[in-house]
Amino acid sequence: MERRSLRPAPRTSAHLRRASRAPVGALLTALLLAGPATPYGYSRADDPLLHAFDAAVRAARRRDLAQARARLAEVRWQIDELKQDLRVDLDPALARAHADGASPDAAVEAWANLVYLALLQKFHWNLAERLADYGRGRARLESAVAYYELALAGNVRRQDAARREADPRAPSRHEDIVRRFEVARSALGSPGLFGTGARPPDVERFREAVVAIAGHLRAAFPGFVHPGPASPGGR
Repeated sequence: MERRSLRPAPRTSAHLRRASRAPVGALLTALLLAGPATPYGYSRADDPLLHAFDAAVRAARRRDLAQARARLAEVRWQIDELKQDLRVDLDPALARAHADGASPDAAVEAWANLVYLALLQKFHWNLAERLADYGRGRARLESAVAYYELALAGNVRRQDAARREADPRAPSRHEDIVRRFEVARSALGSPGLFGTGARPPDVERFREAVVAIAGHLRAAFPGFVHPGPASPGGR
Protein backbone atom coordinates (compact mmCIF):
# COMPACT_ATOMS: atom_id res chain seq x y z
CA MET A 1 0.00 0.00 0.00
CA GLU A 2 1.35 3.39 -0.98
CA ARG A 3 1.28 5.94 1.80
CA ARG A 4 2.09 9.62 1.70
CA SER A 5 5.35 9.62 3.59
CA LEU A 6 8.36 11.94 3.90
CA ARG A 7 10.63 10.60 6.62
CA PRO A 8 12.90 13.22 8.18
CA ALA A 9 16.61 12.67 8.42
CA PRO A 10 17.42 10.24 11.25
CA ARG A 11 18.65 11.73 14.48
CA THR A 12 22.31 11.47 15.26
CA SER A 13 23.55 9.43 18.20
CA ALA A 14 24.68 12.67 19.85
CA HIS A 15 21.16 14.06 19.58
CA LEU A 16 19.73 10.92 21.17
CA ARG A 17 22.29 11.05 23.98
CA ARG A 18 21.30 14.65 24.73
CA ALA A 19 17.60 13.73 24.69
CA SER A 20 18.17 10.76 26.97
CA ARG A 21 19.50 13.08 29.66
CA ALA A 22 16.23 15.04 29.75
CA PRO A 23 13.92 14.54 32.77
CA VAL A 24 11.65 11.52 32.41
CA GLY A 25 8.34 13.19 33.24
CA ALA A 26 4.98 11.45 32.99
CA LEU A 27 3.97 11.25 29.32
CA LEU A 28 6.54 13.58 27.78
CA THR A 29 10.02 12.24 27.34
CA ALA A 30 9.88 9.62 24.64
CA LEU A 31 7.89 11.76 22.29
CA LEU A 32 11.44 12.90 21.55
CA LEU A 33 13.22 9.60 22.19
CA ALA A 34 11.10 7.08 20.39
CA GLY A 35 12.85 7.36 17.05
CA PRO A 36 12.50 8.97 13.62
CA ALA A 37 9.06 10.07 12.50
CA THR A 38 7.10 9.21 9.37
CA PRO A 39 4.87 12.20 8.69
CA TYR A 40 1.76 11.23 6.74
CA GLY A 41 -1.90 11.91 7.30
CA TYR A 42 -5.13 11.01 5.53
CA SER A 43 -8.61 12.42 5.26
CA ARG A 44 -11.29 10.42 7.05
CA ALA A 45 -12.61 9.15 3.75
CA ASP A 46 -9.20 7.89 2.63
CA ASP A 47 -7.68 6.64 5.87
CA PRO A 48 -6.80 2.93 5.43
CA LEU A 49 -6.76 2.29 9.18
CA LEU A 50 -10.28 3.64 9.62
CA HIS A 51 -11.50 1.61 6.63
CA ALA A 52 -10.03 -1.58 8.10
CA PHE A 53 -11.29 -0.74 11.61
CA ASP A 54 -14.85 -0.22 10.38
CA ALA A 55 -14.87 -3.44 8.35
CA ALA A 56 -13.30 -5.49 11.16
CA VAL A 57 -15.72 -4.20 13.79
CA ARG A 58 -18.68 -4.97 11.54
CA ALA A 59 -17.33 -8.48 10.97
CA ALA A 60 -16.71 -9.05 14.67
CA ARG A 61 -20.24 -7.98 15.55
CA ARG A 62 -21.49 -10.55 13.03
CA ARG A 63 -19.32 -13.05 14.92
CA ASP A 64 -17.19 -13.49 11.79
CA LEU A 65 -13.79 -13.42 13.48
CA ALA A 66 -12.12 -14.94 10.43
CA GLN A 67 -13.10 -11.87 8.38
CA ALA A 68 -12.04 -9.51 11.16
CA ARG A 69 -8.70 -11.33 11.36
CA ALA A 70 -8.26 -11.05 7.58
CA ARG A 71 -8.44 -7.28 7.87
CA LEU A 72 -5.27 -7.24 9.96
CA ALA A 73 -3.23 -7.83 6.80
CA GLU A 74 -4.46 -4.46 5.50
CA VAL A 75 -2.91 -2.65 8.46
CA ARG A 76 0.24 -4.71 8.92
CA TRP A 77 2.25 -1.58 8.09
CA GLN A 78 0.60 0.25 10.98
CA ILE A 79 1.23 -2.55 13.48
CA ASP A 80 4.88 -2.70 12.42
CA GLU A 81 5.35 1.07 12.61
CA LEU A 82 4.12 1.09 16.20
CA LYS A 83 6.93 -1.29 17.13
CA GLN A 84 9.43 1.29 15.89
CA ASP A 85 7.77 4.58 16.78
CA LEU A 86 6.13 3.74 20.12
CA ARG A 87 8.03 0.56 21.01
CA VAL A 88 4.72 -1.32 21.33
CA ASP A 89 4.14 -4.85 19.98
CA LEU A 90 0.39 -5.29 19.62
CA ASP A 91 0.67 -8.61 17.76
CA PRO A 92 0.12 -10.88 20.81
CA ALA A 93 -3.02 -9.02 21.90
CA LEU A 94 -4.39 -9.01 18.35
CA ALA A 95 -3.72 -12.72 17.97
CA ARG A 96 -5.53 -13.53 21.22
CA ALA A 97 -8.50 -11.34 20.29
CA HIS A 98 -8.93 -13.07 16.91
CA ALA A 99 -8.24 -16.65 17.98
CA ASP A 100 -10.89 -19.34 17.57
CA GLY A 101 -13.31 -19.04 20.46
CA ALA A 102 -12.48 -15.40 21.23
CA SER A 103 -15.40 -13.10 21.90
CA PRO A 104 -16.52 -10.45 19.41
CA ASP A 105 -16.06 -7.83 22.13
CA ALA A 106 -12.41 -8.81 22.51
CA ALA A 107 -11.82 -8.32 18.79
CA VAL A 108 -13.53 -4.92 18.81
CA GLU A 109 -11.46 -3.83 21.82
CA ALA A 110 -8.23 -4.96 20.13
CA TRP A 111 -9.01 -2.91 17.04
CA ALA A 112 -9.87 0.11 19.18
CA ASN A 113 -6.51 -0.40 20.93
CA LEU A 114 -4.78 -0.27 17.55
CA VAL A 115 -6.52 2.98 16.64
CA TYR A 116 -5.62 4.46 20.05
CA LEU A 117 -1.95 3.70 19.51
CA ALA A 118 -2.08 5.15 15.99
CA LEU A 119 -3.51 8.34 17.52
CA LEU A 120 -0.54 8.56 19.89
CA GLN A 121 1.76 7.97 16.94
CA LYS A 122 0.41 11.12 15.25
CA PHE A 123 1.28 13.10 18.37
CA HIS A 124 4.76 11.56 18.35
CA TRP A 125 5.40 12.57 14.75
CA ASN A 126 4.34 16.17 15.33
CA LEU A 127 6.49 16.53 18.43
CA ALA A 128 9.44 14.78 16.79
CA GLU A 129 9.35 17.41 14.03
CA ARG A 130 8.52 20.21 16.50
CA LEU A 131 5.57 21.29 14.33
CA ALA A 132 7.97 22.39 11.62
CA ASP A 133 5.54 21.81 8.75
CA TYR A 134 2.06 23.25 9.29
CA GLY A 135 0.38 21.21 6.55
CA ARG A 136 1.70 17.87 7.73
CA GLY A 137 1.11 18.75 11.37
CA ARG A 138 -2.50 19.75 10.72
CA ALA A 139 -3.16 16.59 8.68
CA ARG A 140 -1.81 14.38 11.46
CA LEU A 141 -3.79 16.19 14.13
CA GLU A 142 -7.02 15.91 12.15
CA SER A 143 -6.33 12.18 11.74
CA ALA A 144 -5.94 11.91 15.52
CA VAL A 145 -9.26 13.73 16.01
CA ALA A 146 -10.94 11.32 13.59
CA TYR A 147 -9.45 8.31 15.39
CA TYR A 148 -10.77 9.59 18.69
CA GLU A 149 -14.23 10.45 17.44
CA LEU A 150 -14.83 7.27 15.44
CA ALA A 151 -13.20 4.63 17.66
CA LEU A 152 -12.88 5.92 21.23
CA ALA A 153 -15.23 8.79 22.04
CA GLY A 154 -18.34 6.63 22.45
CA ASN A 155 -16.85 4.73 25.37
CA VAL A 156 -15.43 7.90 26.91
CA ARG A 157 -18.86 9.57 26.80
CA ARG A 158 -20.53 6.50 28.31
CA GLN A 159 -18.02 6.54 31.18
CA ASP A 160 -18.74 10.25 31.69
CA ALA A 161 -22.47 9.53 31.89
CA ALA A 162 -21.93 6.75 34.44
CA ARG A 163 -19.77 9.01 36.63
CA ARG A 164 -22.33 11.81 36.46
CA GLU A 165 -25.11 9.48 37.56
CA ALA A 166 -23.15 9.07 40.79
CA ASP A 167 -22.00 12.70 40.94
CA PRO A 168 -23.63 15.30 38.67
CA ARG A 169 -20.61 17.55 39.20
CA ALA A 170 -18.10 14.96 37.97
CA PRO A 171 -15.82 16.42 35.28
CA SER A 172 -16.20 15.20 31.72
CA ARG A 173 -13.19 13.53 30.15
CA HIS A 174 -14.77 13.83 26.71
CA GLU A 175 -15.34 17.57 27.02
CA ASP A 176 -11.76 18.13 28.17
CA ILE A 177 -10.37 15.96 25.36
CA VAL A 178 -12.33 18.00 22.80
CA ARG A 179 -11.06 21.21 24.39
CA ARG A 180 -7.48 19.95 24.39
CA PHE A 181 -7.71 19.05 20.70
CA GLU A 182 -8.75 22.65 20.04
CA VAL A 183 -5.76 23.90 22.04
CA ALA A 184 -3.47 21.58 20.07
CA ARG A 185 -4.94 22.86 16.80
CA SER A 186 -4.32 26.46 17.82
CA ALA A 187 -0.78 25.60 18.91
CA LEU A 188 0.08 24.49 15.37
CA GLY A 189 0.26 28.18 14.48
CA SER A 190 -0.79 29.42 11.07
CA PRO A 191 0.95 30.03 7.76
CA GLY A 192 -1.35 33.00 7.20
CA LEU A 193 -2.54 34.13 3.80
CA PHE A 194 0.32 35.22 1.59
CA GLY A 195 2.27 35.79 4.80
CA THR A 196 -0.41 37.95 6.42
CA GLY A 197 -1.59 36.76 9.81
CA ALA A 198 1.09 34.10 10.11
CA ARG A 199 1.68 32.69 13.62
CA PRO A 200 4.58 30.46 14.67
CA PRO A 201 3.82 27.10 16.28
CA ASP A 202 3.90 26.73 20.06
CA VAL A 203 5.50 23.33 20.63
CA GLU A 204 5.21 23.37 24.41
CA ARG A 205 1.54 24.30 24.32
CA PHE A 206 0.93 21.51 21.81
CA ARG A 207 2.86 19.06 23.99
CA GLU A 208 0.85 19.99 27.08
CA ALA A 209 -2.44 19.49 25.20
CA VAL A 210 -1.63 16.11 23.68
CA VAL A 211 -0.12 14.77 26.89
CA ALA A 212 -3.39 15.63 28.64
CA ILE A 213 -5.35 13.81 25.91
CA ALA A 214 -3.09 10.78 26.22
CA GLY A 215 -3.59 10.78 29.99
CA HIS A 216 -7.37 10.85 29.66
CA LEU A 217 -7.31 7.97 27.20
CA ARG A 218 -4.99 5.89 29.35
CA ALA A 219 -7.40 6.32 32.27
CA ALA A 220 -10.45 5.58 30.13
CA PHE A 221 -9.02 2.38 28.63
CA PRO A 222 -6.99 0.62 31.36
CA GLY A 223 -7.34 -2.73 29.58
CA PHE A 224 -5.55 -1.55 26.46
CA VAL A 225 -1.94 -2.31 25.63
CA HIS A 226 -0.24 1.01 26.38
CA PRO A 227 3.17 2.39 25.50
CA GLY A 228 5.88 2.08 28.11
CA PRO A 229 7.50 5.02 29.90
CA ALA A 230 9.67 5.79 26.85
CA SER A 231 6.70 6.38 24.52
CA PRO A 232 3.75 8.75 24.04
CA GLY A 233 1.10 7.88 26.56
CA GLY A 234 3.65 6.08 28.74
CA ARG A 235 4.07 6.74 32.41
